Amino acid sequence: MERDIDLIAQDHDVQVVHLSAAGPQRPSARAWPVETISMTPANPLSVRAAASPLRELVAQCDLLHTMAASALLPFRRITPAVPWVHTEHLSGILAPETLPPLVRLALPSTLRLLARPDVVVAVGERLADAIRRRRKGEVMVIPNAVEHADTPVERRPLVDGRLSLVAVGGVIPRKGPETAVRVVAELVHRGWDVSLRWVGEGPQLAHVEALAADLGVRDRVEFVGSFPSDGVLRELARADVFLLPTTAETFGVSIAEALAAGRPAVVGGNGGQAEFVEEPDGVLVDDRDPATYADAVERVLELNEGRSAAEIAERVRRRFTEESRRALYRRAYADAGIRHHGADA
Repeated sequence: MERDIDLIAQDHDVQVVHLSAAGPQRPSARAWPVETISMTPANPLSVRAAASPLRELVAQCDLLHTMAASALLPFRRITPAVPWVHTEHLSGILAPETLPPLVRLALPSTLRLLARPDVVVAVGERLADAIRRRRKGEVMVIPNAVEHADTPVERRPLVDGRLSLVAVGGVIPRKGPETAVRVVAELVHRGWDVSLRWVGEGPQLAHVEALAADLGVRDRVEFVGSFPSDGVLRELARADVFLLPTTAETFGVSIAEALAAGRPAVVGGNGGQAEFVEEPDGVLVDDRDPATYADAVERVLELNEGRSAAEIAERVRRRFTEESRRALYRRAYADAGIRHHGADA
């Protein structure tokens, strides 16, 4: 979200309101001011209390832009008098089964609020199609920011079957860390000298570390925690293949960033990443069978033998640019103004 706000702030004066139960954010080097309003999405009284200060802030603005489904909740009690754009990226819209039970139960009522903004922005076409089934108004697609170095680091030749895998994502069931560990074990069984570095944190960490030990690959799997963006780019640069057995993604930022870094990708096939992952740059896998994923890793290596990092990165870098995203936000704001004032007429 911060990258999107930075982009929008190039053309507009931005006031950011952070709805959070965690209290004020630490001071940021960002150019835009941030005001925190306490809100716990699962607590109806907390959501109701947040509506009053929000109403006052919205009244001072020329345009309202909400981001994420939880930000819609206080607007059950607010009718903005200004154009309204909403950006949505909730993966649970595409795969409700990945949501916690209480969130899944609340999802239909939350998504009904998507009918209210003048323009809704989705981060991919599949998510946009799902949202269009819930509203009659305009739905635009503005992809996530895809960060990359100016020039991709060249790939190293594979020597003696040594293979370095990297994953970037939360250590949570939806991202597939358990499957990734089993893929490592399968590749070892096939004779590969393989290692996996997983960038991210999450509640499954102890479980998957224990699984790696049980499978005899604990020394080959390292969960390195979270890094800022420059650290993620360094991890991508040192790897041979990006591996993410995800169940569902609305966009798949880390997948796009891996391709933009010139690293072939093997990822789950359900979600927005299916719009930009295609052979030879990457292989989509439709199930979580470790042998199928191991086959895909070997296939993507074969497909990219002799290809440079720049060749792998070229298509994604051309597709996702900050200039195109900035132009799309300008259009979203203009369309929201037209639709809002047309509704008032």
